[in-house]
Amino acid sequence: MAEEKNETDTAKAGALRSSLTIELHSHYAIRLWEGRKRQPDDLRERGRPQILSMPRVIQRAGLMSRDAEGDNPYADMALLKLENALDLATTEIQKLVDELEATLKAIPARISLTDVSSVSPLNIGVFSRTPLGYRCVWLLVGYDQLAMKVFQASHYGLISGKERDEMLSNGGHLVRKVYGVAQHYRSFAVTRADLEQKTVIASEAVKLLGDVDLDVMAGKMLSTFSPNLKKLAENSEASE
Repeated sequence: MAEEKNETDTAKAGALRSSLTIELHSHYAIRLWEGRKRQPDDLRERGRPQILSMPRVIQRAGLMSRDAEGDNPYADMALLKLENALDLATTEIQKLVDELEATLKAIPARISLTDVSSVSPLNIGVFSRTPLGYRCVWLLVGYDQLAMKVFQASHYGLISGKERDEMLSNGGHLVRKVYGVAQHYRSFAVTRADLEQKTVIASEAVKLLGDVDLDVMAGKMLSTFSPNLKKLAENSEASE
């Protein structure tokens, strides 16, 4: 008689999957999602500057992560700069949201306001190969929330038109600064070993991209999401 197999010996869980969809309600956030191509302007010598779309920002963040996996210290520098910019922008936008929420609550008794939303928000599926790509999306969703509260507070006369415009402008500027970090990243095939050995490739990289921060080079200062973080920590422990 054949021996029965224990089901637990062969049973395996399938691959984990998850999907992410966001809603954008304000034209301000939707325009930042879509970005802006560089176009000639007949009224000025220089056209309006290009703004990356969010999908391109996510793509650039993924490129940084991929390069960092190849032990590229310039990619690690870019990831750290992107994370720091995201932390700052997220904190500042949340402060503005908190300020508006306090303003919206400071209304006479027996008056209630519902949360504002678009009658037809833009629904978008999102996928990123790196957590920092999703962090960029969270930032834009936070700005969308800010824009909705700004217009609600302005509509009911709780803030002035000047305050409304300043908050929208300041929030948008914070998001565009994060976009700028991704936009200025230049991928170059160089490794820490190249730089330590002062190879020809390393010389070209330094000429094009400048010097690498010594703390980043040594793995002492890296992004929380740097692919090299675990590997460098293991190497450090092994050498002790």
